[in-house]
Parts: sequence; structure tokens; C-alpha cells
Amino acid sequence: MGKAEILNTDRVLRIAVKSSLLLSVVLLVMLSLAFPSSAHVPLLAGGNENISSAMHITDPGKSWAVYGSIEKDAVHYYSFDLTEGERIYLSIFKSADAKEKDFLPVLALLGPGLKTGEKPARQLALPREASDLNILIADGKSAANAVYEPFGPSSFIEITEINISAPKSARYYAAVYGNINSPNGPNSTIGHYGLAVGYQEEFSFSERITTPLLLISVYLWEGQSLGLILIPYLVAEIVALLFFWRGSRRTSFCLAGSLAGFLFLATSASIFTQMVFNLTRAPFGPEVYITVVIAVFHALLGVAGIRLARGDAGILQRALLAVLGTLALLAGSGLIMGPILAIAASFLLSKSGSIFGNCIARAQEKK
Repeated sequence: MGKAEILNTDRVLRIAVKSSLLLSVVLLVMLSLAFPSSAHVPLLAGGNENISSAMHITDPGKSWAVYGSIEKDAVHYYSFDLTEGERIYLSIFKSADAKEKDFLPVLALLGPGLKTGEKPARQLALPREASDLNILIADGKSAANAVYEPFGPSSFIEITEINISAPKSARYYAAVYGNINSPNGPNSTIGHYGLAVGYQEEFSFSERITTPLLLISVYLWEGQSLGLILIPYLVAEIVALLFFWRGSRRTSFCLAGSLAGFLFLATSASIFTQMVFNLTRAPFGPEVYITVVIAVFHALLGVAGIRLARGDAGILQRALLAVLGTLALLAGSGLIMGPILAIAASFLLSKSGSIFGNCIARAQEKK
């Protein structure tokens, strides 16, 4: 290959990478504006079968989604502190798994000054110190069609909600249990539920990073197998190793960058897989196109990462790979490991040594 052809190839590569990065940045800005306004911070329930060990929600105004499963006659409790007049928003939903079609969870709010309605179920046997709490049972309704959530993506069935103002400044409790009086029989008391708390939908920096890992638990909550969830990532890393082994650039820079890029591609493939899976439970709607845009964004991160890793390990390429890893970290791409590998690759050895080694060598030559 002649020198002119090599230069032309490098120029095309740089243009392609820069175009991919530019489009990725634009998409990231769009997603950063859309994601917090349409999603909950996921939490996992556990060890809260008694009101004295209720799972405490530190900020009940912030939008959370707690995922749990109810066994027969069990009650899960959640606590949160509110001032008088502050808004209380709670909603209950359940898995769209056909095996749990008869499951009908009940939502109850416990606290001072509440307007009581129907008599609570026998499961809500409160201790003496909590006997003065009023109990408000959310109006139940028959399970509707499943709802498609584009940012996970996931699907669920909405059951009921409570949306009132706190009558007094105090600690309130939310209780979730199976409906023993349901005509659906004993299957109505056992199943997977989700409790949405709060109305201010926002994500902290750490939550943006850890949410993709928590989504694995949400997919398990939906009834999926761990193998189905992780297959895209396992396949992607095997392909990355094969590409690296068959390639001409067998350097630590190329290996780490390639593994990162394929993890970003795996995230895109995982999103498409989850989209198809959940569309078997929920109807197709315009929200699906949001999922497609998110998947394309992660795919662009992957393509850019692979091209940078397989190119020259110059200072510009290393800087771009570090920026790419940072973008991926904020976007939740690559299950945390992908961004770490991309950022690490910008400091790893290439054919001509590390970036710091090259700088020291040049300084010695000048002396």
C-alpha cells in the first residue's frame, strides 16, 4: 500500500470517528434531558416484612421504584418522613408475566390524620406502639394492559395509586400485600410487585452509573433468566478477543479499547433484546422509537471505541478514547467495565510504548 493510500485511509478513519463522536455527544445531550424526566431510580426490597424494620425512603419526593416479591400472607413495609401539606404520591404495579396474571397487590398508607376507608386486611396486624395510625387503602382496580417503559426497557401492569397531601408532619408508612379477598383465589396473594414513590424524577451522578447494573435485577424481577440477560455481553467479549487475536495490533491499548467498544455494542444489543422481549407483553407504541434511539446511541459509542482502539495510539486518539469512556460512564453503557477499560486504554502501552514513556524519551533526546 502506498503512502498516499495510507494517509487517505487514516483521514477517512479520523473523519468517521469524529463524526461518530459528534453524533454520540448530540444524542447524549438529548438523552440526558429525556432520561431523568421519564424514569425512576430502581431499588430492591428486602428484610422489610415488619413495620419495625420498614425500608426507609430518605427522599419521598424523589421518584423511586422499589421492586419486590410477596409470599403468601406477607406484608412489606416502607417508611418516609413528611411535613404537613407535602405531597404523598405512591403507586403500585406488578410484573407483566402471564404466570402472575391473577396476582393483585394491595397498597395501604399508614399515618396520622388520614381518612380511613375500607377495613384493612388481617395481615396488617400492627404492634401496640403503632395502633394509633390511621390506615388508608388505595382504591383497587382490575389489572389493565401492560405498559411499555422505553428507558429500561421494561414492561409492567399498573394497579392503583395514592396521591394526597400529608395531613400532619410525621412518619408515614406504605404497606404492600396480596389481596386475600380477591376472587382470583390463592394466586392473587403471591407475585412480583413494584412500588413507585415520589414525583420528582431525577438521577444523581452515582445513580446514573449504577442504574444499568440494577436493571439486571429488574429483568430478573420480570421473570427473565440471567443467561438471557448476559448473553449479549458474553458474546461481545468473545468476538472482541477473536478480533484482537486475528488483528495485527496486539497491544494492551488495542485490547482494552476493543473490549470496551464491544461492551458498548453489547449494551445496544441488550437494549434491542429487552425491547423485543417486552413487546411480547406490552403493545407497540411511539415509546418504542425512544428505545431505538438509545440503542443506536450505544452502538455509535461501540463503533467509535473499536475504530479508535484499532488505529494509531497517538495523543489525540488516546484523548478521544478517554472522552468516549467518560460519555459511556454517564450514559450507563458497557456495565461500568466498558468505560473503565476505555479510560484505562488511553494510558496503556502501544507498539511504541506508553504515552508517558514517549514523552520522557523525547525529552531525553532534546537534552
